[in-house]
Amino acid sequence: MKLPPPKEREVQRSILRMAGTHFPDVLIHHSPNGGHLAGDKLARFKQAGALKGDGMKPGFPDLICFWNHGVALMEVKRPGYTPSDVKDEQVKIHGTLAEMGFAPAIVTSPADAYAFLIERGAPCRVPWRDAA
Repeated sequence: MKLPPPKEREVQRSILRMAGTHFPDVLIHHSPNGGHLAGDKLARFKQAGALKGDGMKPGFPDLICFWNHGVALMEVKRPGYTPSDVKDEQVKIHGTLAEMGFAPAIVTSPADAYAFLIERGAPCRVPWRDAA
């Protein structure tokens, strides 16, 4: 029996566990973009409006990684995602960020995130042989 792919939240948490071990000097922040709002449709609409008023940008990458003079942005997707899984608002803001020199990566596993952080020059304390 084939198991279903992990949910994005599970992938993201596994990335955070990996980063805690291999990149402890990297500060990682999750940008909550309203994907888990509570209540009925009207309540979620009001919550999203309040978040936007507070500065939330729809489509902003999920994880923002900082280290001494370095930044990396990651959009977390489930393994096996397709381009149609990337929302229009994500495509737009990712393009804007890329024009500014902060191109986000779409990552689907701790190995993807590890490789991206290494590529961006994040300080790694514990090399990971199996990452790529």
